[in-house]
Amino acid sequence: MKQQDKLSEQAPFSASSLRQLRAAYRRMEKVLGQQPWLVQGSVNVVAPKTPGGNVTYTWTRKVRAKTVTVALSEAQADAFRTAIAANRQVEQILARLREVSQTAMLEDVPGVSRRRADSARKQRRKPVPKGA
Repeated sequence: MKQQDKLSEQAPFSASSLRQLRAAYRRMEKVLGQQPWLVQGSVNVVAPKTPGGNVTYTWTRKVRAKTVTVALSEAQADAFRTAIAANRQVEQILARLREVSQTAMLEDVPGVSRRRADSARKQRRKPVPKGA
């Protein structure tokens, strides 16, 4: 079952639950404003190919459906790991913000009245066979 369907099947919210959703939304907004640099992709450690060789670091990401890899220093690799972790946290928060927004809007903003699907099916006429 899709997340959207789960949200629409929930019981109606009270005014206090809408206030709680708005408060949760504001808390998540504050967390977003405190994030450092944000970078997508991943940092990889490449083992040396020869004995006595140096460990190298690469940052890999997708750009227009192509994989792009950039060589990094150890300090850059650490900074990119931090930025990637922050980006993943922001993505999770954004998903929760979308969910809270959708739930609050479906409950708070007036919508259309829905008819029951059962009654619509019962009222359909059965087709009359040809030649009868």
